[in-house]
Formats: sequence, structure tokens, C-alpha cells
Amino acid sequence: MEDFLSLYSKIENPTVEMVFFTFLLSFILGVAIAVIYTKTTPNTIKTPNFVQALILSSIIAATVIQATNNSIASGLGILGALTILNFRTNFRDPRDIIFMFAAISTGIACGSYVFLIAIIGISGFGLVAIILSFTPFYLGNHLIWELRLRFDKLPEKEKFVEETLDHYCRKFNNESIRNDVTKDNIPFLEYEYVVILKDDGDTKKLITTLELGGIMIRKFNKQNTEFTSND
Repeated sequence: MEDFLSLYSKIENPTVEMVFFTFLLSFILGVAIAVIYTKTTPNTIKTPNFVQALILSSIIAATVIQATNNSIASGLGILGALTILNFRTNFRDPRDIIFMFAAISTGIACGSYVFLIAIIGISGFGLVAIILSFTPFYLGNHLIWELRLRFDKLPEKEKFVEETLDHYCRKFNNESIRNDVTKDNIPFLEYEYVVILKDDGDTKKLITTLELGGIMIRKFNKQNTEFTSND
């Protein structure tokens, strides 16, 4: 097997069978990266389009590399053509960039016919990603929420919010604090949090508890859906 994978590492005129094998291996490794990403990424970060992009990018990268055929002139021509495209996608997580780079690297390796490096590299990458999912660096597959609260500028209200979030949330982080007054010149505070609940089914309990404590919920988002209170 190793002899077969290394046999075509310096091929100059690939046969049709080799081209199909290159695309097939790129696809298989791209799917492997997509599966690892899906299984080790929090629910709100992964999207179907991004998962498809991981698979497709490995095939496209293999196509581009094969098209150059070790020619500097062809490589520069393709590079010039690709500069026409402007990618304006904002990645929600730097980890997404790493997975995209892994998929593209797989395509480049397969397109260069260094199949053994592609297989071993992605196998090692996947193994490390899976191992990290069992370490304290991993937040699990919990939903990530954006929570904006408004309440009177009173110390007891701030304490109540902190205690409530501590009770229901596995992690929460205060992103911003706004100090303002209402139309009636009543001072208020508006806090914006990013939270991960201990139990994703406790959203209604969290909302009810906060509202019973006199806290106005201005926004409660997860990915592209949201709950927003009336003014």
C-alpha cells in the first residue's frame, strides 16, 4: 500500500484513473475532516454550508494543483486568476480557519500526488482534534447564547443577575456594560453576556427567573435565531 501511495509522488502525466483516484481520495479525506469538525464543534458554530465548504475545498485545491502540472507559469497564471475572487466570509471561530486550512492542505497534498503525506497528516490532525475534545479546552456541544439584560441601577439587581447566571450557566462572560437613562431620566444598566448553559433545556427557566427578579431581557440569541423583548 505504501509503495502504491508513493509511486506517483513525482508523476508528470497522470492517467485518467489517477485523476479520478486523486479526486476520490480528496473527497474521502475532506469528508473525514468535516465529520471530525461536526463531532467536535459546539452546535451554534457549525453550519451546513461551512461543512460542505470543507469537503468541496479539498477537491478544488486538488484540481488547482493538478492544473499547474509542476509548471511555474501555470501556477502564476492560476494565482493571478484566483486573486480576482474576494472572500469576505467572517469566521465566527479561529478554529474554523484551521479546519478550512486542513481541508485545503489535503487537496494540495492529493493534487501533488503525495497521498501518504495527505493520509498521515489528516489522520494525525483528526486524532489530535478528537483528543482535545476530552480535555478542559473543550466546551462540549452546548449551545452558545448571546444575552442582553436591562435593569435598574441597583447593587441588589446586579448581584441577582450574577447569582442567576452562576446557577444556570456552565460559563458566562460579560461582553459589555451600558450605563444610560430612560426617557423619564431613570438610570439603568444594560449588560451583554455570552453564556453556555449547564442544560440547554433550561432556557425558559432562565428567562422566567430573570423576569421574576425584575430583569428585562432585551435579547436572547443563538446563532441566527433570536428572542427579543418588546420595549
